[in-house]
Amino acid sequence: MQISRTIRVTALAFAVGALMSAGSAMAGQKLYGGGATFPAVPYTGSTYLDVLPNARLSTANGNNAGAGFTTATIGAGSLFDSNAVHYLNTVSYCQTGSGFGKNALNGAATALASGQCKDFSTSPAGLSAPTDTPDFIGADAPYSTTDYNAFLAGPQFATHTGVVQIPTIAGAIALPHNTDVDNVALTPVQVCRIYSGLTTSWGKIGGVTGTGNKSPIKIIYRTDSSGTTFAFTRYLAATCNGTTAVPAGFVFTPSSTFNSALPGGVTAVYGTRAIGASGNNGVVAATLDPANASALGYADIGEVLNQGAGYAIVAGFDPAKFGLDASNVPTPISISLTSLLTGKVLDGATANDVPGANDQSIKNCVRLIDPAFKLTRAYPIVAITYFAANYSGNGTTQHQAAIRNLLNLSYNHSFRPVLPTGYAYIDGVATFRTSITSTVNACIKP
Repeated sequence: MQISRTIRVTALAFAVGALMSAGSAMAGQKLYGGGATFPAVPYTGSTYLDVLPNARLSTANGNNAGAGFTTATIGAGSLFDSNAVHYLNTVSYCQTGSGFGKNALNGAATALASGQCKDFSTSPAGLSAPTDTPDFIGADAPYSTTDYNAFLAGPQFATHTGVVQIPTIAGAIALPHNTDVDNVALTPVQVCRIYSGLTTSWGKIGGVTGTGNKSPIKIIYRTDSSGTTFAFTRYLAATCNGTTAVPAGFVFTPSSTFNSALPGGVTAVYGTRAIGASGNNGVVAATLDPANASALGYADIGEVLNQGAGYAIVAGFDPAKFGLDASNVPTPISISLTSLLTGKVLDGATANDVPGANDQSIKNCVRLIDPAFKLTRAYPIVAITYFAANYSGNGTTQHQAAIRNLLNLSYNHSFRPVLPTGYAYIDGVATFRTSITSTVNACIKP
């Protein structure tokens, strides 16, 4: 451990010397953000699981989650750690869920960045930032027309003008379960039947033995506004709607709120089998709770693996192998430039123009992966996560540079780290990468 620490300290010292010799003006910037829980493991590392209750806040900035709440460090080898090593700019990130993150960037009174992040024992009140405005947020549910209009009507518009949004990485949404089998094999049809309420016990699935196969499947779902929920319900809508795997007239609606994605809500579909939890962390913990034998949830693969949950193999694909080629080598996903939309927001499964009276150049700072884009020959339940930031009002030249470098980090082949199991970079096409970095560099303004 001492050798490893010495190597990291030496690397940091080398980076400091290199930047100082180059006259860099970026040293010592502190960035504050929060939002999506789905990318927490690649962004912050898994150190937030080392404390109890598990920490929402991971930070290298000296701030804390609030009196009586747990706080974690940024984990070595994570994206935010790489940002500190190579740029000397540190990050604080609070896992609140995508909806809360967007509300914080929009300046909602109930989600000011200066509120306490708290921990996973309770709901967050903010991002534990020194000001009401975050430097950036994470969201797996990209900006919608409603979200962008909320920004335009909110207190941040006068100072920050517009929203900058770029995709960062992709990852598998795994289905953790609490059965006597490590990895239950499910077909897409079986996933549809379970989540539409047609299949209510593991005995109808096969492969699960013992008492667990007779117990009702408890459905563990996110109660907070969640990009993971949005991506999962988009999958359910695209895969299940209009098929015989759902009851006649049953329609999944892509939504950041799981209750709103089901006709009549969770109680109407699952009755007492529905159990809500906050955050992906909370979903996995609830799934593993001995009181919830036979439970099934959904969460990022990083959280599932870190908590040691069994998970489903879907359509013959293992979510832990997402992002690996046939030789198990990490490989970026190839998304063509035509699937990278400009000036578009996502409403359910439909891309629409960014609303409002801003100049088109400002609206074009919102980038979106075409909702029609689909991965082939891969694990099918996937989320692409985004960074969002302010167009203007980004402080000093040094602070603007720090935000640009953070937003560009996942496209920087020299500095970005190897991602954890089940995640992948998305710049397998060079023109896709250069288009994103051009947007970031042009859209982060003073």
